[in-house]
Amino acid sequence: MMKSWTELKKDGQVALYFLQLSNQLIPSYLPLIIGSSFFYALTPFINIIMPRFIINELMGGQRMEQLLLFVGIIIFGNALLNSINRFGAVKVELAQFKLISRIELHLGHHLMKMDYEEIEDPQILDLKDRALAPINTQGALSKMITSMIKMIQSIIALSGLTAIIFSLNPLIIIIIMAVLLLNTVIFKKTQQAQFNFHQMLTPLNRQFAYYKSLASDFSMAKDVRLNNMSPYLLKKVDRYHQASLKHFGQLFATVGLFQGWSHLNLQLQLIFVYAYLVYRVLIKSIRIGDFTMYLAATNSFSNHISTFLNSWIELRQMCKYLDSFRQLTSIKPQKSTGKKKVNLISPATLEFKNVSFKYRGSADYTLKNVSLKIKSGEKLSIVGANGAGKTTFIKLLCRLYDPDQGEILLNGINIKEFAYSEYIKLLAVVFQDYKLFSFSIKENIAFDQAGNNSDQAVRAALKKAGLLDKVQRLEKGLDTPIYKTFDQKGIEFSVGESQKMAIARAIFKDAPIVILDEPTAALDPYAEYQIYAKFNQLVGANTAIYISHRLSSCRFSDKIAVFEQGKLIEYGHHTELINNSKIYAAMWHTQAHYYTQ
Repeated sequence: MMKSWTELKKDGQVALYFLQLSNQLIPSYLPLIIGSSFFYALTPFINIIMPRFIINELMGGQRMEQLLLFVGIIIFGNALLNSINRFGAVKVELAQFKLISRIELHLGHHLMKMDYEEIEDPQILDLKDRALAPINTQGALSKMITSMIKMIQSIIALSGLTAIIFSLNPLIIIIIMAVLLLNTVIFKKTQQAQFNFHQMLTPLNRQFAYYKSLASDFSMAKDVRLNNMSPYLLKKVDRYHQASLKHFGQLFATVGLFQGWSHLNLQLQLIFVYAYLVYRVLIKSIRIGDFTMYLAATNSFSNHISTFLNSWIELRQMCKYLDSFRQLTSIKPQKSTGKKKVNLISPATLEFKNVSFKYRGSADYTLKNVSLKIKSGEKLSIVGANGAGKTTFIKLLCRLYDPDQGEILLNGINIKEFAYSEYIKLLAVVFQDYKLFSFSIKENIAFDQAGNNSDQAVRAALKKAGLLDKVQRLEKGLDTPIYKTFDQKGIEFSVGESQKMAIARAIFKDAPIVILDEPTAALDPYAEYQIYAKFNQLVGANTAIYISHRLSSCRFSDKIAVFEQGKLIEYGHHTELINNSKIYAAMWHTQAHYYTQ
C-alpha cells in the first residue's frame, strides 16, 4: 500500500509538472481544453434525452407540433454542438502541436544551459536518452495530453449521466462500476506489459538508431564501401528485426488475451442491463421512450467510465515514461556567474594561480597546482603528450569547467565575477574536434550574425583563412550549404578545407584571445607547421594560445609551457628551453626535422 501511494504521489508530481509547464508555455491551453471538453461532453445528451420524448409522443398523443419541436432540437442542437466541437478540435489539435513543439524547445534550451560538466557525465547522458526516447519513439507527451483531455471530457459527461441512471436504479451504477474496475485491472496489466516491453526494447532501438545513422553519415561512406561492410551491417539489422519481431509477438499475444477477457466482461454487463430494462418495461414501470433513454445513458456511462479509467491508467503510465524528462529539467546550472562586463578590458592578462582540477568520478587530478601568467598580446604554446592536461587547461580557461582548487584571473579579477556571456566574447576557440554544421557557409562562420550585413566580414575571414577563392567559385557562393543533408548541391569540404573553415570562424569573431587546440592534428607535422605559422601572422597583436603534442608553433611563440601528467613541468622561451630543459629539448630534437625544411 505504501509503495502504491508513493508511486501515485510521484505520478501526480509529474502530471502537475507538465500542467504547470503547459500553462507557462501556452497560458491559453488549459482553458481551451476545458472549454472544448465541456461542449464535447454535452453533445451526447441531446441524443440520449430527446429520443425519449419523441418515442413517448409517438406511443402517446402523437402531436405533430411536439414531434417537430423535438426533432428540430435534435437536428439543430447536434448541428450547433458538432460545429463547435469541430472548431474546438482543430484549435486543440493546433494548440497541442504547438505545445509539444514548445516543450521540446524548452528541453533543448535547458540542455544548452546545463553545465558542460553535466553534459559529459555518463549518468546524465543516460538520463537524457531516457527522457527523449518516450517523446521521440512512443509519443508519450501527446498521449499524456490526450489522456488528460479525455479524463476532463469524461468527468463532465459522467456528472449528467449519473443523475439520469440514478433516477432508474443506483444498483446499475454499482454493477457497471464493478465490471469496469475489473476491466481496469486488466487494462493496467496490459499497460504494464507494454511498459516492460518498451523498457526491454530500448537497447535494441538504440542499436537500430545507430545502424540507421550509418546510412546518412557521409563520413562513414568510404569505410563502408572499401571494407565491404554492407553485408555485415545488414546482418546486424536483420538480427535486430528478428529480435524485435519475437518480442512484438509475445506482447501481442499477451495484450490479445487481456483484451478478450475485457470484451467478455462488457458483454455480460450489457446482458444484465438489457434484462433489467426489459423487465421494467414489462411491469410497466417505465415507457418505451424511457427504455431507450436509460439504455443509451447506461451505455454512454459505461463508455465514459471505461474511457476515464483507461485514460487514468495511461496517464500514469506516461508519467512513468516522462519522469526522466522532469528529472532532467530539474538539474539546475551550478556554475556561478557574475555580472561584470568585459568591453572595457584592454589589455587582457590571464593568470592561473595554483589551479587543480579533476573530472567528476575520477580519483586523480587532471591538472595539479598549475600557475601560469599569459600577458596581453603574448603567444603561448602548450605542449605535451596526449593526456597531459592541455585540453583541460583550455576548458578551464573557457569556463566549461571551474577549478576544484585555485583561481583563474583576468586582469587580477576572478573570471567567475564576469557574466559568462560577456566573458566568452574575449575568446575565439578552435578545438581539435571542431564541428561544421549543415547550414550555409556564411552561417557556419557568422552564426546569428549571418543576416546582419556580414558578407564582407565573412569574405575577409575566408580570405585570411585561404578559402575565399574556392567559395567564390561555388554556384551559391556564401549561401552554399555544407553537406548534402538539406540540399543536393551542398559541398563536402576536404579535411584541410574544413580546418580552414573553422579557423575562418575564429577570425570572424575577432576576439582578443585566440586558441587553437590541435585542430590540425589530422595533418602531417610540416603541413600543421605551415598552418600555425600563417595563423600566427593573422592573429597579429592579439593573444594566442596554441595547443599541440607536436611543436609546430613553438618557434614563433613568446613562451612555451610543457605539461606532463597534469603538471606544468617546464616553462620559458624556445631557445631557453632548448638549452636548459630536458623534456622539451628531447621533444624538439625528435621532431625538429619537420620544421627545418
